[in-house]
Amino acid sequence: MRLPTNRTVLALLLGTWLTVCASAQGARISRPERLRVVSVHPSPNALNIPRTTPIRIRFNGPLDPGSLTTGNFEVFGRWSGVHTGQLEFLRNDTVLWFTPDQSFSAGEQVTIRISPGIGSTLLRPLQRPVTTSFRADSRVSTITFTHVGTLIPGETPYGAYAGDLNDDGNLDMCIPNEDTSDVSVFLNQGNGVYGADTRYAAGLHCSANEGGDMDGDGDIDFAVSNILDDDMSFLRGNGDGTFQPQVRYATGNDPRGLTIIDCDGDGDLDVFTANRLESDVSMFLNDGAGVFASEVSVPGGVAGEINITMADVDADGRQDLIVVGQTNDRVRSLISNGDGTFTFGSGIVVGANPWMVVAGDVDGDGDDDCAVALSGASAVAVARNNGSGDFVSTTSYGVGSFPIAVDLGDLDGDGDLDLAGSSFSGGNFSLFFNDGLGNFGNPTPLPAISTGSCMLFLDFDNDGDVDLAGIDELADRIFLWRQDG
Repeated sequence: MRLPTNRTVLALLLGTWLTVCASAQGARISRPERLRVVSVHPSPNALNIPRTTPIRIRFNGPLDPGSLTTGNFEVFGRWSGVHTGQLEFLRNDTVLWFTPDQSFSAGEQVTIRISPGIGSTLLRPLQRPVTTSFRADSRVSTITFTHVGTLIPGETPYGAYAGDLNDDGNLDMCIPNEDTSDVSVFLNQGNGVYGADTRYAAGLHCSANEGGDMDGDGDIDFAVSNILDDDMSFLRGNGDGTFQPQVRYATGNDPRGLTIIDCDGDGDLDVFTANRLESDVSMFLNDGAGVFASEVSVPGGVAGEINITMADVDADGRQDLIVVGQTNDRVRSLISNGDGTFTFGSGIVVGANPWMVVAGDVDGDGDDDCAVALSGASAVAVARNNGSGDFVSTTSYGVGSFPIAVDLGDLDGDGDLDLAGSSFSGGNFSLFFNDGLGNFGNPTPLPAISTGSCMLFLDFDNDGDVDLAGIDELADRIFLWRQDG
């Protein structure tokens, strides 16, 4: 038997060593090094989810239960607010099961935020945040609306937010008043009966607005843009239906749109305004306690940016922005990179003089589309998303003259999103019902006194179907229509 030479032995040893190193390196690459979210249920942009549904989040490794805090895990109903609930850890702590203490409000959008700081007993902590949303169901109803009350806010009300401001299970309303430069807060006393308003000072010609827990204390706060002062007012909620005095932040010129998202993945809500005369978007980064940095100008990708909303248009677990431009009649997505920066999606012409945009999955394909009020075309347009965040086709539906607001929600309880347009010069509100494929039939009108300015979808009487509140800014009235479910 021939013995190997020293050179052969060295070659064999070197080959063995290289094989072992390669195997070890391969093991390191394939071994999960960081905690990450594998799946979320309900799935992103899901529609018609039961209002009592538990939330299930699966991770790629075992969680450290003690690392979960209100700062890195939140379930928020757009109207019902922050939800508390029972947490369970299943399948060797790789599945987080959350059962809410109270049901979600009928038809509302529910957002789940999973942020960095969640730890694991084996892996490095979560680094990539995930934000996902779904729509709660509403009961099948008659589509018959009865006028049951009228509220009197300040002068020239335009814009509205519904939310449970005092945690009593009833939906209250915040209404900006342009000409009195304040916000009317109407508290729901139960069964859709509202008391007189309490006013909170805002800036000159306040209008576009949104509510959310922006300081992380579990209560709903409120942000509103002030068109003629070129700034944004932040009103911190006290949790009892009252607000602290406004804190104001300078925006670009003529801020006519406002939305809130966690754009940098740190678990708190940042504010964005669309500035028509500046032709840009202002970004205000939150420090987590409801204190915002000075505005950063972000290109909106259109021209004459007049309105803005949020949606996860590419279903990647990050909230994106949708902007409309009045000057070039276009709608475009700004796709979040997760670090406070954005990449442009492709834009599309939607029609003459767009005024307002909202987002929702109108055709049930799992991605968010958008609807736009076209003030110069006496129509509302629906723009379809191709799933990558690009809007590729539009369909328009005629409404009364000079429509300035639009909204989406499941009015009839059949599991798809219906459409409402508000016509300023037409003096009415138009309801369109979805056939399930994103097509809308002839409108059903609801009358205003002078102008159809904007509309709220909300279950104000807590009976499980979606009611309506319509705002007439010239008559200074809010009409309450109860759905006869």
